[in-house]
Amino acid sequence: MTPDRIQSAVDRLLSREQCYRPLALLKLIRRVDSKVLAQWESGELKWLEDGLYGHPQACLDELRVAADWARKLGLEARLEAAEQGRRLFRSGADDRLASTNWHRAAPSAQGDLFFDTGFAQARSALNQSLLAADRERAEQALADLSRADPGNEAQADGERLVEALGWLEEAPDDPRLRLAVLDEDIQARARRLLGAAESRRFLAPLWRQLAAAMDPADFDSLEPDRHPSAVLARVEDWAAVVEAVRAVPDYLNQAQLLGRLASAALAAGDREVGLAAVCQLCWRHPKAAEAWLDACRDDELVRRVEVFWDLDPPLAIDLFPAWLVSVAYALPDIPEQDRPDDEASEAWTRFRALRADPTDLTLREWFQTRQPALFSHWLATGR
Repeated sequence: MTPDRIQSAVDRLLSREQCYRPLALLKLIRRVDSKVLAQWESGELKWLEDGLYGHPQACLDELRVAADWARKLGLEARLEAAEQGRRLFRSGADDRLASTNWHRAAPSAQGDLFFDTGFAQARSALNQSLLAADRERAEQALADLSRADPGNEAQADGERLVEALGWLEEAPDDPRLRLAVLDEDIQARARRLLGAAESRRFLAPLWRQLAAAMDPADFDSLEPDRHPSAVLARVEDWAAVVEAVRAVPDYLNQAQLLGRLASAALAAGDREVGLAAVCQLCWRHPKAAEAWLDACRDDELVRRVEVFWDLDPPLAIDLFPAWLVSVAYALPDIPEQDRPDDEASEAWTRFRALRADPTDLTLREWFQTRQPALFSHWLATGR
C-alpha cells in the first residue's frame, strides 16, 4: 500500500476515533480479520503476526509509515500495556511500534478562542481562500486571524500555505527540491489546518504543476517516487499515471513502474491494461509481484489471489497468470514480442491453447512433464 493511502487511513481513524491505533489500522487496511483477532484475544493465537494477511515485514513497513505521519501531525505517542501478556509481534521493537497509540495533544486554553466570532470567521475565510487558491484573500484572512489571536496555533501553518500558493505562479526550477518540501513540510501543514479531504484539494494543483515540470522519460529506480507517475497518483489522475509510466522506454523492466501501472489502470477501470501489467509484473519481477498482490485493492482480483495463496502444492508467483487462465479468468492478449522468453509465460500461452482445446494431447503432455503441479490443479477442477 502506498504511503498516501496509509496516511489517508490514519486520517480516517483520527476523524472517527480521535486517535490513531496501529491495531485499528491493520483492521482497516485488511491485514487482519475479526476471526484472527478473536483467536489472538482469546490466547489461541500467541502472536498476532502469525495471523496477519501478507508478509509481517510489509505490515511493519506500513505501521512505520503511519507512525511517521502521526508524528508529523503532532500527535502524542502513548505506549499501551499489553493485556494479559498478549503481544502483537515477537520482536520487542516491532511490538512497541504496534502497541504505540497516537493521540491528539491536549487543547490549550487558547483553543476556546476558536469559538470567538472574529477568530472563527477569520479561520473560515482563510480555509476558503486557500482552497480557492486566492492568495490575496488568504493574506487578509491571516491578518484578521493574527488580530483575533496573535499567538494562535494556525498562524504559522497558514502563512506557509499562503507562501505555497505563490509557487503556482511559476514552474519550479528544481522539481526534486519542490517534491521534498511538499512531502516534508507543506503536506502535514495542510492536513493540520484543512483536514484530510480538503488538504488534498489544496495540494492537487501543486502536485499537477510539479508533475508537469518533470520529464516522464527520466526514471531512476533508486528514487521511484521522483517521477510524474508517482506524483499524479497522489491526485488519482489514473489515466495520466498510465501515460507517464508508458513514457519510460524500458518500463517493463522496472518493477515499481509496472506495479504503478497495474494499480492505476485497474483503478481507472481499464482492466485490459491493468491485468496485462499484472502478468508482466509476475513474469519479470516475482518478488515485487508478491508484495503488489498482497496489497491489491481490486476486489475481483483479490478473491483470486486468496485462492492462489491457498493452493497445495503451492505455485510460484510467476505462474499466477497461467493459473488465472486455468480457472477461466479472462486475461487480455499480450503480444509475443512483449512477453519474456521463459517457461512461466510459455505456460500462460500453452494454457490459453489448452483451454481452447482440452483434448490436445501434446499440450497435456507438456504440462504433465514441465508443470505437473499447475496441471494437477487444473485437473482437480474437473477438466
